[in-house]
This record gives sequence, C-alpha cells and structure tokens, in this order.
Amino acid sequence: MDIPRIVIAGVKSKVGKTMISIGLMRALTNRGYKVQPYKVGPDFIDPSFHYFATGRYSRNLDDFMLTKADLLETFERNFKGADIAVIEGKTGLYDSHNALDEKGSTANVAKILKAPVILVADAERINRSISAMLLGYKLFDPEVIIEGVILNRVGNPRHASKVKTAVEKLAKLRVVGLIPRTSVNMPYRHLGLIPAHEREEFENIFDQLADLIERYVDVDRIIEIAYKAPEIEEVDEHPIFEREPCNLTVGVVRDKPFSFYYQDNIDALASKAKVVVIDSLKDKKLPKIDALYIGGGFPEVFAEELERNKSLRKSIYNFCDEGKPVYAECGGLMFLGEGIITEQGEFEMVGFLPIKTRMHTKFQALGYCVYRAVKSNPISRKGDVVIGHEFHYSNVIPLEKLEFAYKIKRGKGVDGKYDGILKKNTLANYIHLHVLSYPQMIKRFLETAKRYN
Repeated sequence: MDIPRIVIAGVKSKVGKTMISIGLMRALTNRGYKVQPYKVGPDFIDPSFHYFATGRYSRNLDDFMLTKADLLETFERNFKGADIAVIEGKTGLYDSHNALDEKGSTANVAKILKAPVILVADAERINRSISAMLLGYKLFDPEVIIEGVILNRVGNPRHASKVKTAVEKLAKLRVVGLIPRTSVNMPYRHLGLIPAHEREEFENIFDQLADLIERYVDVDRIIEIAYKAPEIEEVDEHPIFEREPCNLTVGVVRDKPFSFYYQDNIDALASKAKVVVIDSLKDKKLPKIDALYIGGGFPEVFAEELERNKSLRKSIYNFCDEGKPVYAECGGLMFLGEGIITEQGEFEMVGFLPIKTRMHTKFQALGYCVYRAVKSNPISRKGDVVIGHEFHYSNVIPLEKLEFAYKIKRGKGVDGKYDGILKKNTLANYIHLHVLSYPQMIKRFLETAKRYN
C-alpha cells in the first residue's frame, strides 16, 4: 500500500516537536493537502490539537497497547481520503516502556510503518557538539530511516550556519529546517498541553505556526521525502469496525471537562449502536440511552461548574442506580465519586461511587498498565487481560470497602493492587483502554446494555 507519510520525532521531550508537527500539519492543510494526523503513544492532548490543525481526527499509534497488525490497521483505515500522513512522535525517538526494549518507542512505530523520520533537536547553546549527538541517533538503530533534521531555537545567522554545517558535514544528516527562537508558544498545564477543546480562541496560533514552518523549514523537501516512503503491507479492516447496527443508544459525555477519548473507541461504538454526545456543563438530564461512557479529562478544572449542574448529576446517579451499564475512565471515575478535592476546596460530584478524589501537584501514576479481570464487569469477563495506559494527578479516598474488577500486574490503578471500581453495572477505573488493545470491551458493553434494555 502506497501512503505518503512522515514522522516528526524529537531527540527528547520539549524540543518543539509538537509545535513543529502542528505547524507542518497546518501548513500542508493551507496548501490544499488533506492531512491525516497521527500521534505515537497513548496521549490524548496532542491529537486534539491535530484535529484543529487539519480538520481530521488524529489517531493514536501505540505498539505497546496494539499489535503490529492492529497498528497497521488503524493507520491504513484512517488514512482513507487523505493525501499525506504526518505522525507526531512521543518523548525521545528511542524512549520506550523500559530501559532496553524498543516496544512503545517512536522508533519502533516508524519501523513498523516503514516511515521516514525528521528529527527535531534543540540547538540552543550548542554548536559543533550537536553533530555528535545526532550522529548517535543516526547510528543507534540503522533500521530507522532518519531523512533529515530540523534544528529548533537557533541563535543568530552565524550560529545557524555553524550548527547546520556541523550536522551536514560531520553527522551526514540533511538539515531541512533552522527555526529561530520564537514568541509563538504552546501553553502547558499539569497533564501537558492544554486541550484544544478549551482553546478555540487560540486557533490563530496554528496559522502563526504554519507561517513559521513555511518560512524556516523546507516543506517541499519534507513532502518529497513523504511521497518517496516505501510501500507497506496492506491489512484487512478489523471486524470491530464493521457495521452491525442494533437498537441501542450509547451516551458519550464529551465536552470541555471530558475530552480524553480514543476516536477509534467512538468509531467502534458508532458502528454497532447510535452514539449521542452529552455536555456535562450544559445538559440538564440524560437523553434516552441504554449505556453511558464517560472518558477522562479535567473535571477538577471545571469542578465548580460540574457541581452547579445538579440536575444532570442526579440524572446520572439515577441511571447508575438503575443498574444500567456505565463505563468511566480516570476523569469519569472522579466525576462519579462523591466529591473532588482541589486547592480551591471540595466540590460535590455525582455521588454514586463511595469515594472522593484528591488532586495533587505531582502526578500519582504515569505509564502503561496490564491488568487481569478478577470479576466479570460491563466491559470484560473474569480472567481476561487488558492492556492500557494511566496518567493522573488524583488519588482515590475510599469512603467504604470497594469492590474491584481488576488486579494489577503492571501499573498503579486505585491503590497499587487493584483498579476498576464496581458498583451494580457501573465500572470506573484509572486505566484508559484502546478498542484495538481489547476489542471485547465494545461487544461486552453493548451485550450488557441489551440485557438491561
């Protein structure tokens, strides 16, 4: 299969990889290309920016959670109708889930996709030494196709010329961009970049970034590299996305407080049932639905507004109490508890789960998770193994003995031993699951809904 594609990878975090990726996506879009964005790893925030930059939903490519075949499947299925794929890497090019194994790294995803890589390096306060560092990246794994380098935060023209000459002559890597220090900055919050759902008024930043890329990066050369990418094997579409309509309606709380969803999860649900979107700040009650899905996000940031919407909180409580299936991840878990405690005080939430959650200034868990189901629940059967990711700054304060669905093999979850708080047919956990890492979650969720319809 012939798919023009390019990976934008960093030598480490915070070298401007996201800024450059978004700028390139918008620049190509402004040129008339239909750009399909992707993000390596389990991140939710960068993909929300990709959507605003291109108008197409970004997809996650994570080879820890997904098999090689499934990673190729989501890459190919979601490219349909596009002209070029821009894949933003994660952390450093070779950073993975542990010290030795390449699984979970941008490099390994690039190899699976046979995708050429443009490496982004911070050239601030360094000159000739940068060539030694980049030569190491080039030689570390010869199977990774590094086709060029963008040097970010270069100084005056003399400095720019010096680092460019060093990299091209000593590291034998073509410099395709020299970007000076800029006043165009991407804002950060404790979970990383602020989600684009909160930043409609900042969309003009993307055009500023596109102008920056057009001015200082050889976009034509990057397009040429992308279109020369070798063919990749074609895989069949996963059956979880085949349309099998049923008479079920699933509510998805998707708004400013709850924006962390893998789009593939929503697509899989929509292929089997009707999906209706619920706004936790504006809607006063749940619509007529058979099941409810509440994703992650920033409920603590909107805690006061969520508390004010008493009628919706009561409607959700009643839905849970009736025994209808509810699945909640991370921020959704926090929302279903009795309250969220922040520096501004304590705020009342849905109150169905006998817990409170407390926010901290440092993250409480970060990384990949491997769980085994110890009890059957709305999305999995006892004995099943689920693989996902967690990243949260809150911890759970139990108000009574909790019933759990999962025993932890890797990760932290609620208490370091268990995750997946169960009550009636409500399941709430810190782990985020991708449908292709555990396709049964969709079938099981809808089967549960059918039984209680």
